Amino acid sequence: MEVISKNKIKQAGKILADKDAHTKEEILNSEKLLQYWRILHEQIMNEFYDIVLTEAKNIDTFATIAQRVKRSESIIAKLHRQPVNQLTTMQDIAGIRAIMPDLNTSQTLRERLKGIGEEHKFKTYDNYITNPKESGYRSIHLVYKYVSPLSIPLDGLMIEIQIRTELQHSWATAVETMSTFLGTHLKFGEGQPKWLKYFALTSSSFSYLEATPQVPGYEHMSEVETHEMALYEFRYNEIEEKLSAFTTAANHITKQNSPDKFYHLLTLNTSIRRVSIKSFEKDEFKLANEKYTVAERRYRNTPSVQVVLVSTESIQELRRAFPNYFLDVAGFLENMSKIRIRYNKLKDRQIFREMSDNSKFDKRKKFK
Repeated sequence: MEVISKNKIKQAGKILADKDAHTKEEILNSEKLLQYWRILHEQIMNEFYDIVLTEAKNIDTFATIAQRVKRSESIIAKLHRQPVNQLTTMQDIAGIRAIMPDLNTSQTLRERLKGIGEEHKFKTYDNYITNPKESGYRSIHLVYKYVSPLSIPLDGLMIEIQIRTELQHSWATAVETMSTFLGTHLKFGEGQPKWLKYFALTSSSFSYLEATPQVPGYEHMSEVETHEMALYEFRYNEIEEKLSAFTTAANHITKQNSPDKFYHLLTLNTSIRRVSIKSFEKDEFKLANEKYTVAERRYRNTPSVQVVLVSTESIQELRRAFPNYFLDVAGFLENMSKIRIRYNKLKDRQIFREMSDNSKFDKRKKFK
């Protein structure tokens, strides 16, 4: 592969972030450079995938591990949203996602992965579980800088490892799915206030199930109050009806290639609620990326279609890691049911205590 200077990559990022100021030829050339830059991340992505997969499965065999190449649309939106960012220093072009059964296994994986820093440079660590975002997003992010003295193009590339519990994953899936149908980015604070409020409040409600800090803005509320308001918003906004309607897509999947291949190009068409999968062998990353770029161009002006290139051990793992591309929010709705049960129990206890206190007060009054 021809080596392209990082200065050219930086310039390509600037052009893509401000397309209106450039010619079609400049934009097309910049898109080709972006494709090259994504392909360059193959080695670092596969090496870290194997490391995370081994560590996670040693901790718990039910862990789900996946990797993905960031969508062009998301890359460009990030460059536009954060002008100080450069394409060459973006830390999540390549990403690994680890979904662990619970908080304990998540923390164990976090500690084990910190040891990778002995070979590669450990760059940043963000714990959005102990310090959740205002949006309600909760996860752990580890960023590494790849060390490869023998390969100048690869040396210094970055990768982001994301660790979340199944509960946190169900919330993030619901946010992504709702964002798809609303045509907005709720996780970035965009969209109608009622949706932003509901998901932030629900994340705070979920935090009680894992005994983690509440979402900023809701710390003053008791557990009963948080659950009560989350359930009210859930009913008032007809969340269950809206999200339940999306799950039908999970039953309309077109498998165009063998499911035992490594890379999977997902195409979600929300207008007909169908997901198609085109799969590629592990040594076909360049071809997969080329098809990825072609699909992105094809559906650039079609909001109802989303494409993404990901890889997992199996189609089953694929659905667990990226349920939003299958419009599958069953896990989230199940967790809302857990909140309802927990709220009812807490409310019953509260009523019992109040009745007991009133009874004691009446007795004291009687004996005076």
